[in-house]
Amino acid sequence: MIWQQEEGAFGKLSGMFIIGHGMCGPTMMAFASEDQKRKYLPPLASGEKVWCQLFSEPAGGSDVAGLRTRAEKNGDDWIINGQKIWTSGAHYSDYGILLTRTDPNVAKHKGLTMFFLDMKSPGVEIKPIKQANGQSDFNEVLLHRCEDSRRTAARRRQ
Repeated sequence: MIWQQEEGAFGKLSGMFIIGHGMCGPTMMAFASEDQKRKYLPPLASGEKVWCQLFSEPAGGSDVAGLRTRAEKNGDDWIINGQKIWTSGAHYSDYGILLTRTDPNVAKHKGLTMFFLDMKSPGVEIKPIKQANGQSDFNEVLLHRCEDSRRTAARRRQ
């Protein structure tokens, strides 16, 4: 609360970095490889690259047990198919931290894997959701056969 009071009107300027600084950076610091930390953390910390989180889905909201977005191994890469909803800032983000189901044959809270996803990757379609006030801060993100080999943000739960 004190920080917000001191930050005042300037808080609006830092809003686009909240997900990256508050969730993506700490997750990478805890679980990413050293090479990934060297690559992703400096531009995230400086604000050069903006991150979003891709967790909520139309059928399950933020309940990860209902995740339907799939990632299937294809050689060294992963093919990702699915849909995310209510993704704040996807339309201006460079990267996303993405939660997927990699093993549909285990209990609902297991078999999940987190990826780093370049939001400009082929197969990523971002559709802004127009709100009643006319703004579009949230997005629907469709993932059509996205290829990504950077799985590591979180430990794979099996």
